Amino acid sequence: MILIVDDDNGVRMSISLALKRAGYEPLAVRDEASALEAVRDERVRLAILDMNLTLTTTGRDGVDMLRKFRILRPEMPVIMITAWGTIPLAVETLKYGAVDFMTKPWSNADLIAKVKKALRQSDADRRQAEHTETLDEMECEAIRKALRRCDGNLTEVARQLGISRQSLYRRIEKYKL
Repeated sequence: MILIVDDDNGVRMSISLALKRAGYEPLAVRDEASALEAVRDERVRLAILDMNLTLTTTGRDGVDMLRKFRILRPEMPVIMITAWGTIPLAVETLKYGAVDFMTKPWSNADLIAKVKKALRQSDADRRQAEHTETLDEMECEAIRKALRRCDGNLTEVARQLGISRQSLYRRIEKYKL
């Protein structure tokens, strides 16, 4: 599910339609309270967040909400969108964790490309986090590599690893090498 946060109903409908056509399930909300409630739903994989949710055009609404999103769901990618885009504003949102920045009016093709890219990166990051190599796995692999490099000469393997032969034997037994 992709969350769309914008105070303009026309923008919410347009982005929702573009996402539906691309095969995504949109969830469109108009205010901060609804957005914060939606972000807590683990099915939301990405947010498209307007910078200005009130009549002001400073972009503070979006920056403040982005910071709240990052607290609630730091792994969730957020694409910022605004009609009042400036380079300093874009840099600030990227500094706070937005993955991309778009200006209105937007190209649906660009929007979908940015969504796909952000979701691909998020999936890759999640897979990486799910399998962070343990210290034991790293040690086992280091011993395997040293054994291959030294053609099984345990004295040389122990020397290269900076451990005693006795420690090497214990580790070989531990890892069933």
